[in-house]
Amino acid sequence: MRSTVLAFLLLSARGGVAALAAWLVCRALRRAHAPSRLLCWLWLAVGLRFVLPWGIPLKLPRPESAPLAAAADTVQELGELPLLPPAPAAAAAAAPLPWYARLTPWHALAAVWLVGVLVLAVRGGIGYLKLKRCVALACKTPDGCYGGACVPTPFTLGFVRPRVYLPDSLQGPARQAVLLHERTHIRRRDPLVKPLFYAVVCLHWFNPLAWLALCAFEHDMEAACDEAAVQGCTLAERSTYCESLLHFAMQGRPIRTPGSLAFGQGSVKERIVHLLHYRRLGAGALALCAVAVGVSVTACMVRPQVEASHAAPEPPAATAETAALTPTPAPTETPAAMPAATLPTLSDAANSPRFVCPVQYKYISRFMSKDSGHRGDDLHAAEGTEIYAAADGVVLAAQEHYSWGNFVEIDHGTDADGLRWVTLYAHMKSCAVQVGQTVTAGQVIGYVGHTGYTTGNACHFEMHVNGTLVEPRYFTAYDGSDAAELTQEKADEILAEAVRNASSDQVTAADGAAALSGVELFTLPVAPPPQVSGYDPENGHPGIDFAAEEGAEVYAVADGIVTTADYDAEKGNYVVLDHGGGLETEYQHLKSSLVSAGQSVVQCQVLGYVGSTGNSTGPHLHFEARQDSAPADLTGTALLAE
Repeated sequence: MRSTVLAFLLLSARGGVAALAAWLVCRALRRAHAPSRLLCWLWLAVGLRFVLPWGIPLKLPRPESAPLAAAADTVQELGELPLLPPAPAAAAAAAPLPWYARLTPWHALAAVWLVGVLVLAVRGGIGYLKLKRCVALACKTPDGCYGGACVPTPFTLGFVRPRVYLPDSLQGPARQAVLLHERTHIRRRDPLVKPLFYAVVCLHWFNPLAWLALCAFEHDMEAACDEAAVQGCTLAERSTYCESLLHFAMQGRPIRTPGSLAFGQGSVKERIVHLLHYRRLGAGALALCAVAVGVSVTACMVRPQVEASHAAPEPPAATAETAALTPTPAPTETPAAMPAATLPTLSDAANSPRFVCPVQYKYISRFMSKDSGHRGDDLHAAEGTEIYAAADGVVLAAQEHYSWGNFVEIDHGTDADGLRWVTLYAHMKSCAVQVGQTVTAGQVIGYVGHTGYTTGNACHFEMHVNGTLVEPRYFTAYDGSDAAELTQEKADEILAEAVRNASSDQVTAADGAAALSGVELFTLPVAPPPQVSGYDPENGHPGIDFAAEEGAEVYAVADGIVTTADYDAEKGNYVVLDHGGGLETEYQHLKSSLVSAGQSVVQCQVLGYVGSTGNSTGPHLHFEARQDSAPADLTGTALLAE
């Protein structure tokens, strides 16, 4: 939904720019006495610019500034998105979320837009029906018009078969001129074109430049018909026609509805001045005005495109090691020339190999930074671009996450120093692998998308060593300056941190009495950053309290089976999971649960929503872990890492 809203806003912005440019051009052409019918063609092009996402491509040089180039690429990608949201990719082995759990602020913006469209459409329809009811008793006159006491001012009503309504008091030469004016509207299909233009403006009701375009279009439509009405008339006949304009303008507020082309009281002064100064242009001047309008129409339909940052890099030549590999079957073939990367060696930084770059990217918008809280590198590429495994490994996860969207996590095993390497690839359009599948370096594991929390089509790439987050640019074969040099000092720093955190970041059966059998890595039961407190089993609180907003999703910290999903006066709505090996986890005070007893769940699957049921003083999640029925403390494990 986010991409759809942004793509529509970009479409509206392009139309607004075209409207502003057309307004300036029209002002200049009016001073040159250009025919108003030419200006109407320009406004029609502006209307098309508001609804057509494509246009005439115009290649522009790429900005030298990296931020400007990145912004240009983002705008170009948004312009390529469909205005209709794509079907959501199915998450592997994850339970579907209820519709209200998928709502975002972008859905709220779309709802506000839709309400505005409906209000304007209903208002226009009611106005049209009221006017049609007011003139229901009008009778046909000998000149083919309709008149009577119910017709206060001249106008045209109807879409497919429009009718001209004239007051009975309008007679003589003035009546003939006004009748010519209204019949010119009908001949030019204005009663049909104007409602269509109004519909376009309804879609862009939030854009003031769209309303400017509609007002200018109405003005030039009336001016074009006025010019047709007085064409070939003497100055005295023009004066009579202008008197009729003034006469009906002074009778009160004119009738205005979509599809009704009436004399406008607000612009009557401009119309009279325009008619008194109107003169036909010569052939040369008319040709110049036509060329100016043609150029402007073409400019309205132009769609700028920024040149690509660089040509796609040629894949490196195949090696003997690559040729010996037998790739695992995948939806698309693994590139034959993609080398199989071995794991880095922190003890020998100078000779440490690098992982395969997971995607042929256009640019990297953000690198991993502990200071800013960004956990990986964002590699931007077109939607649908293939994402490759950075090295051989086994798929740990291939599912949907509230923040990562569709993501894949791969365990690459241990290196020569005994360190375990794991990579994660997020925001995929869809995954191409399954949990437990063995993959090889360069194998397609998914496709670039914009699922989860992201600002555009990109692959969010993370790397972990023994559960410690590290910067991928030190270990990945990025292009040129995007890669960073791995010095021995930096490698020793990473190695020391990985060894120091190894015992606390992962909990295995080798940890003694506090071991949690069968689970190597836990995830948070609520969205980060959590506020954690309360673990004090000696004083009767054998769990962890996670402060969170009511309605926030509650996730399973590991695979398991639901043994209990019930209500208790003390616990409120609660769920208990059995993870095997004597390990249980419990989730209390839920607003509601989405699982039932006997159901199998996977890690990060939504179990329910944060609430304040039972003996609770406010919305929060009370989380407990038990190993062989004894309380287990998870505050020192990877439970506190996203």
